[in-house]
Amino acid sequence: MSPFDRMKFGFSTFFFTRKPIREVIDEMISHNMRTIELSLEVPHMEGMNEDFVTRMAALREDGIDLSIHAPFLEVNSGSNHKEIRRFSRKRTRMAVDMAHKIGCNPVVLHPGYTFWMDKVKEEMERARAYFMRDLKDTVSYARKRNVKIALEQVPMPFFFFYDLPQFLDLLQAVPGLGMTLDIGHAYLTKRIKGIDDPEGAIIENLKEIGVEHVSHVHLHNNKGKRDDHLVLDGNIDIRRIMRFLDEEGYTGKVIVESHEMERLGIPVVLEKLKELLS
Repeated sequence: MSPFDRMKFGFSTFFFTRKPIREVIDEMISHNMRTIELSLEVPHMEGMNEDFVTRMAALREDGIDLSIHAPFLEVNSGSNHKEIRRFSRKRTRMAVDMAHKIGCNPVVLHPGYTFWMDKVKEEMERARAYFMRDLKDTVSYARKRNVKIALEQVPMPFFFFYDLPQFLDLLQAVPGLGMTLDIGHAYLTKRIKGIDDPEGAIIENLKEIGVEHVSHVHLHNNKGKRDDHLVLDGNIDIRRIMRFLDEEGYTGKVIVESHEMERLGIPVVLEKLKELLS
């Protein structure tokens, strides 16, 4: 058996933009996908009404494993503008409430950010304080609804969770916080930092963090220069990282994020995944 057989592989709806959300989900299920990540973003968000939530809850009862990606476009919990922070909080809680109604986990969350990072200390620390306060409130709000928050690292240094080692300080400040390991993002960050063995560095970071804190995984490839979101191409030794996770006992969700799924078809991407993980 390979990691493909022991983990819960699925796709994100964010990377299917040509069809309505219900058709996207039907297509995934028609290809025997039993794990789906619902992205609460355009172009599908308007179709995620109460009827949609009821249908997702029914799918969940039928054995389809769901996770939710909270809105991340045009939101920032670290903003110096209270209107933006208020809007961001509302959008995040919408995702948590939907996960609670459906009965799914986790809710993937992007960190806040500031363009003053490492430029103006006072502004940077103020933005960090806003982000941390909101993160604590969000984890508490979610916990009361039996929802796990899994913070995802973003490969741009003005985000407050940019590189994997930063998670330990975040976890210490916010007990119960989970992590979404984004393999493509982690690799890109190591490349930007000039690390010769990015996969090895990622594995060492995960040993320090503890795989038990990895609540969720996003899987895609790139060539080390930009966030390409590939599967069929790229420089990452995906097999090496996934085998480590497998050996450490990770059996959770692995969400594939690539526009190749829509452009080339789900079967092509599934076949490549099985090859990568064999």
